[in-house]
Amino acid sequence: MGLKKLNSLILFGAIVLCAVSCKDDDESTTYPSLSGYLNFDVPTFVKPNTKITMTPRGLNHPDGEELGYYWKVTPTMTKSDTTRFENGLDRYGNPSDGSFTHTFSDTLKTYTVYAYAFADGYSTSSASKYCTVVSGGLNESITGIGIFGDTPYETIDGKRYYYTPINGTDWMRFNLDTPSAGAPYVNCTAMSDVFGRYYSYEEALTACPEGWTLPTEEDWIALAKAAGAPEDTEKYSNIPGIAASLMVNAYFNDTRLWEYWPEVGDLTDATGMSILPVGFAMLGKKDLNADQTDPNKEHTYPNAIFKGYKEYAAFWTADKVDGEEGMAYYRYLINKQPDLMINKGDTKSFGASVRCVRKK
Repeated sequence: MGLKKLNSLILFGAIVLCAVSCKDDDESTTYPSLSGYLNFDVPTFVKPNTKITMTPRGLNHPDGEELGYYWKVTPTMTKSDTTRFENGLDRYGNPSDGSFTHTFSDTLKTYTVYAYAFADGYSTSSASKYCTVVSGGLNESITGIGIFGDTPYETIDGKRYYYTPINGTDWMRFNLDTPSAGAPYVNCTAMSDVFGRYYSYEEALTACPEGWTLPTEEDWIALAKAAGAPEDTEKYSNIPGIAASLMVNAYFNDTRLWEYWPEVGDLTDATGMSILPVGFAMLGKKDLNADQTDPNKEHTYPNAIFKGYKEYAAFWTADKVDGEEGMAYYRYLINKQPDLMINKGDTKSFGASVRCVRKK
């Protein structure tokens, strides 16, 4: 083969390689991003069959043009639902802001909501949130609490209050969920009758239904003695070795609540108190502009912070701290300790659960 022909073949090969390379570059082009970050709101917890409308926000087209949106909820939906196309209309030809409405099922589990925004010439942006379907009552979201057909209860204002009799005192077996005070877990009303509500001390003093009261430190000491504490147990002290008889090995939507720790041992719930680790709250300031008696209001403490889920259970006593203005005692359990502990909390901003008592 002549040198001239060989050079021609080399030149032709180079042209082909260049063409292929250019084609690959075109196919792998990275599109620019839209401006901002896609976001939307959905409650962390909802009741079964709740319909929620979610509206996208936070994202803009650099040239001011409209965006398209599509959504998917897993594992419910097998296909995505486009709620707005690029011309600002939904699939029926109606104007749309991209909002998506979904009815969550009655299956008690966690769902993932995905939102996507798209525009010609730009990469797709996405966001996701979790939403858990919950239900209060017996053997719904909370299972294994040990309440059966022969468990005593009292009906007050149409609601059943299950209780356990302990040495002449009836103790409620569920955390109180009076809706006119306190805050539900993570400010979701759906959790009020699942975990109960978190009350300030000032609210706890009057939150119990008629005929029931907030337990004093003496009531807690009597409970501790019934659980096996020594007769000489002193007030306002940590009480060793009785935690397992107060805790119950229950589940929340099939997730075990109290993690097993050898220091605590097997949970017996021998007292029937059925205590769950729903944590505590830093309530902050109350929303004084809201109707505090509205049972449908999402929350009365808009800036509340919730801590200690699956680790702590905290309950107000009726006793204030002598010599410390604005402080009161609360009893608590922690997953790693076999003892019933005691601490002090601010009477206005600390949020704890409430178990009401009734003397026979």
